[in-house]
Amino acid sequence: MLDKLPYCVALKPVAFFLPSEEVDERDVHRLAAVIREADSWTTPIPVEKETGIIMDGNHRARAAALLGLRYLPCVLLDYQDPRVSVTHWQTGAPFCINSIRRRILQDKGLFPYKTTRHRFAPVLPATEIQLSALNGGS
Repeated sequence: MLDKLPYCVALKPVAFFLPSEEVDERDVHRLAAVIREADSWTTPIPVEKETGIIMDGNHRARAAALLGLRYLPCVLLDYQDPRVSVTHWQTGAPFCINSIRRRILQDKGLFPYKTTRHRFAPVLPATEIQLSALNGGS
């Protein structure tokens, strides 16, 4: 039944996205180079639809900033959505969703690299959006 629920993909301004974890800057630079070379964006970033908290894709969001993009494709979700599950990256134990919101929205802090692991069932959709469209057409 869950595989029948379509995901909502939208374009949002870069300012909408709230990072949730620290990133490896070397990986960010490598990813930005790959995206620049492809000249298209193929992986929407899953975010909490009301807050913009990045569920998965902190490296992609940082790469977008390096590339100077103004908009990003995202999949708008909610942590209560049965297609979303969150576990501790290291242990696989369930992760407290309220602690994510509290840390990002109230404490204004990021989790360490590879703290949370978000899984989506079914798999998130792909896109193919030219980078020029994500620059606002400029």
